[in-house]
Parts: sequence; structure tokens; C-alpha cells
Amino acid sequence: MGHLTLGLFLAIVAAGFLWVALSFHFFRLKSLPPLKMSLRYPLVGVVGYLLLFFIIAPISVRLMGNVLQELAHHRPALLMTLLQTVSLCWVIGYLLILWLIQDKETRLALWIHPQRKHLVCVLEDFGLGILTWVLAFPLVGAVSQIIEFLTHVLTGFVPVDQLAVRYLKLAKESPFLLAIALFAILIAAPVIEELVFRGFLYTYLKKRLSLLPALVLSAAIFALFHFSPQQGLSNFSLLVSLFTLALFLGFLYERQRSLFAPIALHMTFNSISVIRILWFNQ
Repeated sequence: MGHLTLGLFLAIVAAGFLWVALSFHFFRLKSLPPLKMSLRYPLVGVVGYLLLFFIIAPISVRLMGNVLQELAHHRPALLMTLLQTVSLCWVIGYLLILWLIQDKETRLALWIHPQRKHLVCVLEDFGLGILTWVLAFPLVGAVSQIIEFLTHVLTGFVPVDQLAVRYLKLAKESPFLLAIALFAILIAAPVIEELVFRGFLYTYLKKRLSLLPALVLSAAIFALFHFSPQQGLSNFSLLVSLFTLALFLGFLYERQRSLFAPIALHMTFNSISVIRILWFNQ
């Protein structure tokens, strides 16, 4: 009953915060003119990222052969760090190349609307992204706890840690590995995933569909991207939670017409989670 009690408590808190946000017109979109940009680059960005992450990076890792088996047996934390580093190198290299070949208008528009290309706007976006954590966290937490409760009641399954959580716990054995893990979780993942799923994917879908379908579909794809067979039925609570968070991330991108707002929310969410795991998780 602990999951259900906590879930219902967080749901009440979330409802209160959302009511306050509505009262202060938080969900009102900015009135900015639409932009013309080539859809080729956002589409190539998403497809290329998925190919790199699911095919090219794993193949390049498998070429290491016996080294992987040795690390898996003796140093699992080092193995996970190696896999993370290889994937990041591929993705960062690809995104840099894509950045260079894009036309200037598309490149700028993906990050921030030209009419908001000022330092004060960037700071506003970061501040709003951090503040939105107060809205997003109770709702995401409520969804997670309630889904975990229902999963346990229906199947008897006991939730397991996410892969990222297990990676972080293993990386605690070494300051060097922990530093790499923190960089990947707190900086690289928020920036890369927001550029791909909000900048590229949401932008492409909104041009093809409309705002709401694009928001929901991009959030669903973002959640499914984090599916892991090793987590079993824990995927249910994870995917629904990430879908809920992604709705906030996509809305912030649309509201501010800037990637800096969802990046700030993503970083804040990951930072609070890391603090909980490293200092308060037994």
C-alpha cells in the first residue's frame, strides 16, 4: 500500500500545483510568428541518432570481443562506462557534423526563436525550466507510484532499478567513473535528447501534423526510446512516467520556442534523481 498512498499524495500535490499554474496562465503560449525551415535536417537528425544508438554504437562495441567479457566479469561499472562513452562519442560526432551542414536559419530556429535570441531570454528559459520541475515532479511521481502499485497487485512483480540507476550505483566505486557517469546523466543526456526529441522530432511532427498530436507522439517515442527488456514489467511505470515528463518537456519547448527551457527541466529532473540515488538511497 505504500506505493498507492504515496502516489495519491503526490497526485493531490500535483493537482494543487497545476491549479496554481493555471491561475497564473502558465499554460498560455507565446505569440510568435511561425518559422520556415527545411524539414530534411530534423528528420535526418532523428533517424541518424536512432541508427547510431541502436545499431552502429552496439556493433562498434561488439568488435571489442573478449575485452567485453572480461570487463563484464570483473569490472561491470567500467564496462557500462565504456558503452556509454562509445555511444556518446558517436552521437556527439554525428550531431556536430549535422550542425555544420545545416543552413543557419534552421540551426538557429531549432534552438531558439530568432525574436528571442537574447541572453535575457535564455536566462528566462533556464529559470522557467528549473521552476517547472515543481509542477512536473509530483505528477510524474504520482504516475510512477500508482503504476507500480497496479503492476504489483496484478502480477506480483517487484519493480527493479532502471539501468541508469544501476549504472550510477556501480560507478560510485570510482571517482573517475562517477565523473563520467555524472557528465553523461546531468549534461550530455539532457542536451542531446532535447535536441533530438524536441528540436528535431517534435519540430518535424508539428510541421506534418499539428501541435497536440505532435506533442503526444513525440512524448510517446521519447518514452519508448528508454524501453529496456532487462527491466521487465518495470518498463510500464518507467515508460508512463517518462511519457508524462516528456509532455512537460515538449510543452516548454512550444511555450518558449526555445530548447533551453526543456534542457533546464531535464537537467533539474536528472540532478534531483542523482542526489536521491547517491545520498539518500540505501
